Amino acid sequence: MKAHKRKIEKGDIMNRNLDVWAIQKHPKALYTALENVKTDTGDLILFTNLECSFTLGGKKVQRSFETALYYDDQENNQDALILLMKDGQATPEQIREYLEKESLKYHEVSFAKDLKKELLEEFDIPHKEEKQNEAIPELWFAREEYVLRDALTESIKMGNTTCDYYPLLQGFLNLNYTDNNTDSIQDSSHNIDGRRILGVIALEDKMILMINSENDYRNLSPFQVHKVMEELGISVNVHQPTEFNIENPYQSKIKEKR
Repeated sequence: MKAHKRKIEKGDIMNRNLDVWAIQKHPKALYTALENVKTDTGDLILFTNLECSFTLGGKKVQRSFETALYYDDQENNQDALILLMKDGQATPEQIREYLEKESLKYHEVSFAKDLKKELLEEFDIPHKEEKQNEAIPELWFAREEYVLRDALTESIKMGNTTCDYYPLLQGFLNLNYTDNNTDSIQDSSHNIDGRRILGVIALEDKMILMINSENDYRNLSPFQVHKVMEELGISVNVHQPTEFNIENPYQSKIKEKR
């Protein structure tokens, strides 16, 4: 089954606060995420060649996502935004094969790569290619309490029962594409989707980034997040944002609970 082509107009921003599955160091997790796609009655769109702007605490995060499967079936209350890490083991082809195997119709939108980068590559001009920082732990994005509980429970099963919590740390994840406008000297960037982050939980095996969208009833306050961790028996050490280090967010010096 071939994908249906879909044209994205300027201003066609699809930031609807969907559940986020970020596939990074564990490619098999892609199929777990895809199992949530039950029907094709809603929008089912595969984006490739996306550009990613990702910051935490005002600093750039070298963990980019260039493929996204957007799924929003409001009729059946099912949604997901599945992200694939740039240069990761999970590929867009695996998504296509899965959707076609399940006979799910989808639109595919493949954006043109940045014109400047294409020219540099075409003429074999040396340029610095940004690589993924492997020192950054696995990232989970939690929109609702059940996702937070799932992430923490997985860590507990691995024997990780202590964490560093940065409740006031802010961040942004934006997915964009560049309009290589030949009529203009400068290229323009357009937003496809974005997430605001407020609060980061660092464990030995992962970081959990709390999604905080404007006027969304599903947002969890720092108090609610802390309460969930305590209910699950996790020892928490609270930090200020200035103490956050993306490569070493879990400091492992946790005060034991009494």
